[in-house]
Amino acid sequence: MNPSFDPSQLPLRDIHLPGEIAWWPLAFGWWMLIGLLLALLVVAGIRYWRGRRHRSARQSLNALMAELSAGAEPAGCAQRASIVLRRFAMTVAADAPNVAGLTGGRWADYLSERGGESHFTAGDGADLLELPYAAPERVSAERAMALCRACRAWVDVQPVRA
Repeated sequence: MNPSFDPSQLPLRDIHLPGEIAWWPLAFGWWMLIGLLLALLVVAGIRYWRGRRHRSARQSLNALMAELSAGAEPAGCAQRASIVLRRFAMTVAADAPNVAGLTGGRWADYLSERGGESHFTAGDGADLLELPYAAPERVSAERAMALCRACRAWVDVQPVRA
């Protein structure tokens, strides 16, 4: 060792810290996360779009039931429930022109076949063939409400299609 050596006289610099880490370009994991989120958004959007017919029919039938509870005319509500059900059936059916022409027992059979149960050939749904065309004084609020519930149950069991 050199006794005349003074380390403070050396031209050394202090410790340098690295610069801040840049946020761009993103790491591969972030790209994967962004892709996954976009895929989930697309799937959720498609599911929401496909369910639009069901949502619309349910909203209409729920509004009819609320009107009935508030004291609306049962015959008019039964007529509108029949219209909502027919329109919904025509939008979800693969053979919509054939569905549009169904009347009477064939219409009730079609609904019972597609509903999984015989709500429209027997039970509360059987009023579908009578109540919309009955005189207003012959339609009770309870029967109209039961018809609306049967229609909503039928809408709920239908498969969602594109």
